[in-house]
Amino acid sequence: MAKAHEKSEKGLDGFLEKLRSPPPGTENYSIKLGFTDKGKEVALTTDEMEPDVEYMWVYQIRASGDHFTALLGDTPEYIHNIKPDDRVEFERSDIFDWMYIENGKVKGNYTACPLLLAGPKEQLEQYRDIYGIVCD
Repeated sequence: MAKAHEKSEKGLDGFLEKLRSPPPGTENYSIKLGFTDKGKEVALTTDEMEPDVEYMWVYQIRASGDHFTALLGDTPEYIHNIKPDDRVEFERSDIFDWMYIENGKVKGNYTACPLLLAGPKEQLEQYRDIYGIVCD
């Protein structure tokens, strides 16, 4: 997933610029974060080698400089101290991946590509047709 994360990082500035002032035709801005259980707390990580990391998407993102708040959009399978729609605070450095919809096509979501490229070609083509995901 390292190459996907590198591609995501390269486009992050453009994503954040659009997030702060969304152009017409764009919607559904989301950010992927890595969560771990830390006692009674939930911690964020971008360390892919850390054990028990669960990557989930957040939405309704509010930015203040490099500090953000958002709502958890996924249902955790392994993390027990957070649930859907809980408010999450994070920094720019915590962002693992990002995506938004522009004129009906997915932009970003680079971490999906390695999974799609490893699967059946028909599935990749279906995702390309339905979601507009382009994996190169």
